[in-house]
Amino acid sequence: MTPLLDGLLRIHVAAGFVGLAAFWVPVVARKGGRAHVRAGLVYAWCAYVVAVTAAVVGAGRIATHWTQGVGLAERPDLYAFPLFLGYLGVATFALVRQAMRAVATRRAPETLRTPFHEAVAWASIAGSVVVIAFALGAWSGLSPVLLGLSPVGLVTGRNMLRLMKNPGAEHMGWFYSHMASMLGGGIAFHTAFFVFGAQRLFAYEIAGALGIVPWILPAIIGIPAITVWTRYYRRKFRPAARRAAPG
Repeated sequence: MTPLLDGLLRIHVAAGFVGLAAFWVPVVARKGGRAHVRAGLVYAWCAYVVAVTAAVVGAGRIATHWTQGVGLAERPDLYAFPLFLGYLGVATFALVRQAMRAVATRRAPETLRTPFHEAVAWASIAGSVVVIAFALGAWSGLSPVLLGLSPVGLVTGRNMLRLMKNPGAEHMGWFYSHMASMLGGGIAFHTAFFVFGAQRLFAYEIAGALGIVPWILPAIIGIPAITVWTRYYRRKFRPAARRAAPG
């Protein structure tokens, strides 16, 4: 099992680096332009690869620890890392899937809701519930981080279900969902990079209380950025929304 997991991990890392680079092109490029669209597609497909491999590798690592006789009660930290990796994969898949579906169905928003898309939303919520239960039931040094990041899956799933229920309730609602979901996926990408990749790539280690910084820094920066950008575009599109309103 280990060689297979190692191979998947290499694919995961490669897709993560490509996706991380591609993420920034739509952020700075003209919205709707060729560079925005093409880089966005690259980012989305990398996110799908990263998400699937993260879930498989996380489950595989947990199974490996279990079969090797390492119990959860003995080393909860060994289980916390792969669980977080898998959870991050599920949340990333849900975010990017929502972003791409919001654009694809913008002219027919009633088609946003499909059995698969709804299942992805519930999987995102379930991932958060599992992480919360694990963090509380098998307390370790990572439990505060898991609890702090657990709302990501809950909020993502709830927002997906809400938009599926009332897809055309807000003027340009598809755009706000697309933008917030893409940026949310970027937060997940950067979190994984800082936690799992950067410290190995640049051979440094953050010890003590500062060790929590790589886990929470992307969210601390990214969530306010999503809020600011959404407010900006709501103000920008407000005149069009008034013209589009009945009467």
